[in-house]
Amino acid sequence: MPQFHTYYVGIDGGGTRCRATLFDQAGKCLGVAEAGGANVAMNARQAQRSILNAIEQALTRAGLQNQVKLSQLRVAAGLAGANVASARLLLTEWAHPFASFLFTSDLFSTIIGAHAGKEGALLIVGTGSCAASWQNGELKQYGGHGFALGDKGSGAWLGKQAIAHTLEVLDGVTPQSDLAQLFCEHLQLHSADLLVERFHKASSAQFGELAPWVFDAASANDSVAIAIIKDGAAYLSTIARLALTANSGKLSITGGVAAAITPYLQENVRNALVPVAHGPEWGAVHLFYRDHCRLP
Repeated sequence: MPQFHTYYVGIDGGGTRCRATLFDQAGKCLGVAEAGGANVAMNARQAQRSILNAIEQALTRAGLQNQVKLSQLRVAAGLAGANVASARLLLTEWAHPFASFLFTSDLFSTIIGAHAGKEGALLIVGTGSCAASWQNGELKQYGGHGFALGDKGSGAWLGKQAIAHTLEVLDGVTPQSDLAQLFCEHLQLHSADLLVERFHKASSAQFGELAPWVFDAASANDSVAIAIIKDGAAYLSTIARLALTANSGKLSITGGVAAAITPYLQENVRNALVPVAHGPEWGAVHLFYRDHCRLP
C-alpha cells in the first residue's frame, strides 16, 4: 500500500484493557490488538501508553509495522473516564504522534457501535456497569459512576461483594458458605488478615477478575452467590428499563459479564434485547470519521 495512505484506528479503552482496531479507507478491518487498561480518569498517562501499545500491536498484526507510520493514522477513541473534566484536559493536551486524535466516552462509542449509528438503548456490564439511551441527538446515562461510588452488578462489584462476604465468614459473623470456601481455596488465603492484605488496595479490575467464581458458585446452587447476583441483576434491570423508557429503540447488552448476568435479568429486559451490531471501535470511527472511512 502507498505510504501516503491514511488509516483509521478505533480504540475501546476500559479499566481492564484497551483494544485497537485498524481500518483502511474502505472500512476493512486490517488488524486488532489489545493492551493494558485505559481509564483516563484513573491514570491518563497509563491510558496513553496503552493506546500506543495497542495501536503498534495492531499494525504488527496487520503486517504493516514497517510500512505505516503513526503519523498516517487518524485515531478515534472511546475511553472510560473521558467524561471527567480533568481527564479530558490531559487528553486534549496530549502531544500524540497521530495525524489526528479525537475521543469521547466509551459509553458513547459503545452505544453508537451497538446500534450501527442508529438510536437505541444499551446496558454495559463489564468491570463496571452502566445503561444509556441515544435518541434525538441526546445521550442519557444511568449509573456508571465508578467503582467507588456505584457500578452495582458489575464484575468488580460482584467480586467485592464476594470478598466482603468471605471476610464475614472468616470473622465468624456469617455462617460458612460454599462461596466463601471456594474463594479461600482459589486464593489460598484462609484468614481475614491475609485476605485484607491482598485486597485492601485492589483495583476494580482485580475485583472484576473474581466475578467468574461468583457465577461458578451460583451454578453449584450456593444461595449466597445467587443472592449477590440477583441483587446486582435487579439494579441492572432497573437502569436498563430507564434507558428503554427514554428511547423508542431496542436494548443491547455488552461487556465481559454480559453473557453470564443476562439469565438473571428481569424478563421484560431480556425480551427487549437485540444483538450488538458493531463494537465500540467501529462506533468511535463512525462518530468522528464516518465521512472519510467507509465503514460497512
